[in-house]
Amino acid sequence: MGKKRWTWEEVSKWRAENRQMLYFNKEDANIFVPKAYGFGLTINWANPLAYVVIVAVIAVIFVIRTVIRG
Repeated sequence: MGKKRWTWEEVSKWRAENRQMLYFNKEDANIFVPKAYGFGLTINWANPLAYVVIVAVIAVIFVIRTVIRG
């Protein structure tokens, strides 16, 4: 049995208990979780797929920048 995807309420409770700046929860299978403050999403840095997502975003930016410059 794999990791459980936490609900947003469970993420909020975890944040209140741990008070960490970055969300690093090995028990949570979610890649994206709600931000602690404000609107939007942030990344669960304990999930290995988070690093794949970051590298993919950087690669897309690099490719677009290269194509525009010619």
